[in-house]
Amino acid sequence: MADSKIHIPEGSEMPLDGAESDCSYLPGRSSLMQYRWAYALTTERYRHLLERGWRRFGRTLFRPLCRGCNECQSLRIDVAAFRASKSQRRTRNRNSDVSFEVGPVTITAEHLDLYNAYHLDMHERRGWPLNMITAEDYANSFLEGDFRFSREFQYRLNGRLVAVGLVDHALDVMSSLYFYHAPEYRQNGLGVYSVLCEQQYALQQNVRWLYLGYYIRDCRSMNYKNRYQPHQILNHYGPFDEPAQWSEPKDCDVAK
Repeated sequence: MADSKIHIPEGSEMPLDGAESDCSYLPGRSSLMQYRWAYALTTERYRHLLERGWRRFGRTLFRPLCRGCNECQSLRIDVAAFRASKSQRRTRNRNSDVSFEVGPVTITAEHLDLYNAYHLDMHERRGWPLNMITAEDYANSFLEGDFRFSREFQYRLNGRLVAVGLVDHALDVMSSLYFYHAPEYRQNGLGVYSVLCEQQYALQQNVRWLYLGYYIRDCRSMNYKNRYQPHQILNHYGPFDEPAQWSEPKDCDVAK
């Protein structure tokens, strides 16, 4: 599926040179990212950046530019056509007592405690670099910049904050940016539940596509994304002034 050809002028963001480094996802591989730094983005421009495989983390925009490797594939869910699998429906039922509310991105002591507990658990279980965050760090990462499309999904169980999802909502698309949760509820599948809640909200808001970021088949932390079907994969990372070419994958894991 291709969008209409549209020219988006350069200069709205500051280009940043990326340096080749060890890949964070696939051992033995090198990684090279393309970056742009933005103080503000219109929803229309951001929508077209998403269509071309760009991701946002705070004020930084990025996408892969690796030499000889195409494992990072941009994936988006067809919101109207999506149907939850049996496993996903079981996860939704398991978390039926977890409520969620959508609002602006915020920072509280609850956020910091939850974020640090999650990253400590991931450090101990999966060897993630230990990334304990301060209020200033959190604000720099998630609150700075003029991004009026940014949203926060708060998940609560009996009044307690148990998970936070950071999501962008730009016109008829949404982009799932980051998610963290209380480690003691890991077995509840809160990550799966969060995608289902985002999908539900997207459907209510007449959103066409829900972007999940990069699917990487051989990476445990990134290969779950193709279980949300139907979805499309971006064929290649092209320039701004070329139509974005998306297509349905020929084969993928069939979720049960």
